[in-house]
Amino acid sequence: MTTGAPSPEGRPRRSRVVLWTASAAGVVVVVLAVVLATQVNTDPTFEGGPDLGGPAPEFDLPVLSPAVVDAEPPAETVSNESLAGKAVIVNFWNSWCLPCRTEHDALAEFYDRHAEDADFAMVGIVRDDTDEAALAWVEEKGVDWTITSDPGARAALDFATTGQPETYAIDPAGVVVAKQLGEVDVDDLEAMLDRARGIG
Repeated sequence: MTTGAPSPEGRPRRSRVVLWTASAAGVVVVVLAVVLATQVNTDPTFEGGPDLGGPAPEFDLPVLSPAVVDAEPPAETVSNESLAGKAVIVNFWNSWCLPCRTEHDALAEFYDRHAEDADFAMVGIVRDDTDEAALAWVEEKGVDWTITSDPGARAALDFATTGQPETYAIDPAGVVVAKQLGEVDVDDLEAMLDRARGIG
């Protein structure tokens, strides 16, 4: 039996394996970075979106339901005008976003607390998703608050969203009084609603 350095024939094969492994790892890192970057911007210094103390962007969006998927014109819409006089929580979300899925229970608990409040409304605006996928999630989870689609991503652009979830509070006069990028919990939502109601 002979021992010593590997044969010249073995070196290229091992080099190819190492090169392939390194390349595959690099691709995985890049893909993960892209996914994380498009999920949500959690930088607390972020200054995008409507200015606090300024008017909410105008919107008039079709309510998402089986009856309005592919309907033209939509059977029902939600707009600044229809929400005037109410404290409004607006939440941008989609069905494949992991933080959106994680925050769902908080949104549901918060909505259940305030669903009967005459001065309150909550609207979920679908961002970067298909109506069909969003509707399947809504039906699976039994979502009770108003969910809208966003044709042409107009609302997402007007609110200058950078990802999802993103949540805004609008007071009865239509002024943006709070915003949070990233996942919210019930305490966050209660604080935002208080701001919209002029409490505290």
